[in-house]
Amino acid sequence: MSDREISGFRVDTVAGAVRQPPLDELRAVARSRRRRSRGLGATALALLAALVVTPLVAQTARSGSTAPTSPSPSRGLPGKPGDFTLTGPESGVDVRVDGCLLRFARTTDGGRTWSDWDDARYQATRCEPGRAGLEYSVLGDGIYLVYDGGLRRLSTDHGGTWQDANQAISAVPAFPATARPVPCHFTCQAVDEPLAVDPSTGKVYRLTGPPPTPLQLFSLYPASDGSIWTTYETGGATVGARSMDRGATWTTWTPPAGENLLALVGVDSREGYQIVSGGDEGVELQRTTDGGRHWSTTLVGLPEGPHWDLTVGVDGSLLAITLTGPEGHRVAEMRVSRDDGQTLTVARGDGMPVASVSVAPGYAWLFVERAGSGGEADRLLLTQDGRVWTHFLLAS
Repeated sequence: MSDREISGFRVDTVAGAVRQPPLDELRAVARSRRRRSRGLGATALALLAALVVTPLVAQTARSGSTAPTSPSPSRGLPGKPGDFTLTGPESGVDVRVDGCLLRFARTTDGGRTWSDWDDARYQATRCEPGRAGLEYSVLGDGIYLVYDGGLRRLSTDHGGTWQDANQAISAVPAFPATARPVPCHFTCQAVDEPLAVDPSTGKVYRLTGPPPTPLQLFSLYPASDGSIWTTYETGGATVGARSMDRGATWTTWTPPAGENLLALVGVDSREGYQIVSGGDEGVELQRTTDGGRHWSTTLVGLPEGPHWDLTVGVDGSLLAITLTGPEGHRVAEMRVSRDDGQTLTVARGDGMPVASVSVAPGYAWLFVERAGSGGEADRLLLTQDGRVWTHFLLAS
């Protein structure tokens, strides 16, 4: 694969070298990755776009799966399911979409209690119910970004007040050492450029330098050593990029002609994994040990599910979430590799077929439901290593 710096990058050359139809299909799937519901076959994935998963601030205590505590009683859920964002070992934000009204609820105790749905709201002014134009991302604990038909609004107080995001986000040549890059997966929803948040101040940063490619930001993963791994795509062209200096400069690469990047994760500044499709071997896992300059195939014949999510577990294992099975009978499964990507063994395969992103740096989860919950996920099975699982209750 080629190794390019940002100068002299030609997007038309990339677009001509990469087959377009598969990414068109993936874009349709990506737009669906917001609703949590049962029966999300390939033809039913037409709801909302992918959520952004926020940086995590601590490691959760490891314990075996136990009987979950019932969530505190509350009135009926408003609107339609949005999605869940993990913001810490026991903290997270759930969202409901009620026409052009967004409601945010948060928890700090693993979902045992949640804030009221009316405590944090955003009333859109430029959207039409059921149409594109209203997107949101949870950037960090209490930090929400909304794209409202060309208007970007930011809240840094758990949705209590909103301000113009373009004025509130600070531009810097490289992210400060105290700021955490905001991860996103399989389209980045309201985030259209790499962003970082300082958890101590709530300040949000963007980069002033030229992006690694003029294509659209598709995913971002912050590795444990501070390096940033990203993917970009537009109109069938896909590009991977990595920065070792907090976003000041980038190295880029493109998949071979006919292949498309589905997922990318960095272990550190040199080691990373990507899942690609469209080659002779179908969907395959590839590994790099030189920061993306060269890639070697470690595993072929992976399931051709609607999407893949990758993360690195607390023990250095590679964790992958995907959907498998025929349309109408899909299940979500989590696979794990502890041998540098030579195998991806199913660790658990009883998740609901939810099109939602199911990973954050160091964490992966499956959406599940209790009997009689009406077909909507009501909790997560959360893991850091594919061995030990804990329950995390969703708002109900």
